[in-house]
Amino acid sequence: MPTYIEYTEMENGRGFCARLGGTQIGEIDIAIIGANRIIIESTYTASEYSDGDLCKNLVRCVVEFARRSGRKILCLCPRAQSVFNRCPEFDDVRLIRVAA
Repeated sequence: MPTYIEYTEMENGRGFCARLGGTQIGEIDIAIIGANRIIIESTYTASEYSDGDLCKNLVRCVVEFARRSGRKILCLCPRAQSVFNRCPEFDDVRLIRVAA
């Protein structure tokens, strides 16, 4: 059984999920608005992973997707917004900075 976390795009194209040994332990839900915007609607991480980098890595999946597709990201999810506020390396795809 793998001991690493695998991050994949969801089949419906509306986000990314994190799996450990085949068990889903996290998810980030997005909406694509028009040709140039992504909204992060919500994130979920299993409680035993809530203190780690799981949420940040899920946000990173969306950031990399936004960079590849030339889109900007708006966070409606407070957890994702908190990650953006701590990670200036994501500012290039941030649509609006919202105070946490």
